[in-house]
Amino acid sequence: MTSLVLISWFLLMPPPVFPPVKSASGDYKMNTTAPISQWLKFKTLKSEQACKAQLKKVQPYFKCVASDDPALVQHAPAPASAPSVSTISGAAGAHMQ
Repeated sequence: MTSLVLISWFLLMPPPVFPPVKSASGDYKMNTTAPISQWLKFKTLKSEQACKAQLKKVQPYFKCVASDDPALVQHAPAPASAPSVSTISGAAGAHMQ
């Protein structure tokens, strides 16, 4: 059995700089260095060609990204490791004396 994977394309725009800052032209500055996972979905399209056609109509910092692009997944920071059992039992044992 074959599964069909449907991939859509996102026209993404970077998030605004925070706190908001206006450029000399009066537009709000965008954080183009933010990870793609933080960019805003401006439009969802059915194909890369459709996305690239829309890209010609927007600001130059917009990007087309496939819906299955791993860069869209925001990675959570690694959790702090729990203390080892020996540390816990050692602390409890020292407290009990």
